[in-house]
Amino acid sequence: MSLVISLVLLGLGIGQRTLWAPPDSIVAEVQEPTSAQIVLLGGEALNTHDGVQSIAIEGEGPITAVVGREHDVLGWVGETEHAIAQLDASDALALQLEPGDDAPLPELAGSDMWIEEQQGEGSVEMTIDLPVGYTIAIAGAPGSAAPSDIRVEWPFDAKTPLFGPLVAAGLFFLALALLFFLLALRSHRRRRGPQRRSHRDLTRAERRQLRRDAQQGLPRPDRAAVEPREPQGEIEAADASTPQGDDAASGSSAPTPPSDTGPEVEAERGKNVSAAPRRKRRFGLLALPVVAVVGLTGCGPQYWPSAEPTAQPTGAPTPTSLEETLPPVALTENQFGRVLEATRAAVVEADAALNPDIAAQRLAGPALEARTTSYQVRTQNGEIAAVAGIADGEVELLLPQQTEIWPRSVMAIVGWQDGTQAQSALTFQQADARSDYKLVYITTLASGVQLPAVASPTIGAASLPGDTPLLQRRPNEITAAYADVLLNGAESQFNAWFREEGDALRAEIGRPAKDAQRALPEFELSTLEWSAAEDEQAPILLVNNEGGALMASSFLETQRATPADEGVEIEAQAGAGILAGVQQSTRGIETTYQIQVLFSVPPADAPEGTQIQVVGYSQALVSAREVQ
Repeated sequence: MSLVISLVLLGLGIGQRTLWAPPDSIVAEVQEPTSAQIVLLGGEALNTHDGVQSIAIEGEGPITAVVGREHDVLGWVGETEHAIAQLDASDALALQLEPGDDAPLPELAGSDMWIEEQQGEGSVEMTIDLPVGYTIAIAGAPGSAAPSDIRVEWPFDAKTPLFGPLVAAGLFFLALALLFFLLALRSHRRRRGPQRRSHRDLTRAERRQLRRDAQQGLPRPDRAAVEPREPQGEIEAADASTPQGDDAASGSSAPTPPSDTGPEVEAERGKNVSAAPRRKRRFGLLALPVVAVVGLTGCGPQYWPSAEPTAQPTGAPTPTSLEETLPPVALTENQFGRVLEATRAAVVEADAALNPDIAAQRLAGPALEARTTSYQVRTQNGEIAAVAGIADGEVELLLPQQTEIWPRSVMAIVGWQDGTQAQSALTFQQADARSDYKLVYITTLASGVQLPAVASPTIGAASLPGDTPLLQRRPNEITAAYADVLLNGAESQFNAWFREEGDALRAEIGRPAKDAQRALPEFELSTLEWSAAEDEQAPILLVNNEGGALMASSFLETQRATPADEGVEIEAQAGAGILAGVQQSTRGIETTYQIQVLFSVPPADAPEGTQIQVVGYSQALVSAREVQ
């Protein structure tokens, strides 16, 4: 009966892992047409089940799937109609249509915000472990409906809690059956053993005859001749060497003890030797099920019943780090690396072709204006020096803005492979969610100037409005004030705002430098005047660790050269002459330069005497005309 129970239990247990085993994966799919141009598959839905997600998308024509942070994807989608794929109670995917406008969407691939992109013709497959807070956006050809044949598969750690108990119980009953079998076998052997002794004891007369024969030196007769042949079985050795009764008192010498090689001894040895293997075999038969049962105790918890903890309702998740309490950064280090490489490639191509349209793919504002003017004059005179390119070294500092809205900004300090060149400070801005990051300001760090400490790229920095009271001076006043200092020097009412020590730009084009230019012989018959004007690009500010800010800004400075006497002609410089359309003029030449500056602005509670410092700058010719 134990054996039958064992076989039944083992069969049921094995069936738990074979015939009745649950599937090794969970599959959810949706196959319904949608009018939306884009389908969103969020990380919250994909994390309904544990494990890496395998996603398969099928449709007609080109298919694009991108991965981005949820707020980035929603910002890119904007007010456009879209569908959201969600899991229902039966683990089936369903599309929920979010209404919006039906304006054609641009190409989904290629945005600076995407973490990963997959494209294919007719189908796309991707394997990803998507965190909560990230979203997969799926689209077909621009302007057409998105593919809606979507399949998501998760690995499933199949739990068979009855497998362990059933197999363990089956092995236990198997061990019990073997034990009963061995006990029955032993009892049977005892019952069928010999019913009489294997040999009889010698009589006293026979023993006396043996002693006489031994004294006379006669050979000892074979025991088989003395005793009748007995059937084989267990043999008991007789002790024929111990004198008994009156034989001990007769005084005759004792007979020679039987040899240790006699048949009785050999039979006894054979019995003892054969018994040991039988005991080992019996122990092995009993130990096998015991070892199997012990081994089962080491199986995974999926093979044993367990009390699943009841999920307790919780409130909003508690932030565990500083990053979780702040807005997300505009872009990650990897994303910025792609932005920088794309900018370098576009600028190299534009510089080679002297094509501002190519440069406009990755440049904007003052940076694009300076390069456009450079292309214009170099097209007519290739000997004019080109504007400096984008630094080709490593990113030494990265400070992205903390934000979920647009426009977004990021500053970076990038070195050159030629270590003798000063690092460049690059300021990028993304105007809206569907635009690329574009380089707005390019300045060269001043020698010997120490940048303030800033946050890590994973934390980023907040931006400030132009009228913020959190800084020592309002940002929308700083640029014009510094331009006035360059024009009037110590006589400027704003001179005390700015630190003069280490200001290389003031030494290069400040009031003392302007006075020295007026005194040059070539301007003896000319009248030089300077004026400043604000640039169209608004300043970009990012807060540093001290509560102050790094501020990138630009302004325009115009030099007006007119004749001091009649008949005097003003000669334009090479680039200015091309832009003005004349090389010499009796009326005069106006030349406008764009000046980009990177300021370090102290916080409002900075110690008395702390001043705004210029940490980087650049200047470029942007226009020239003949005085009217």
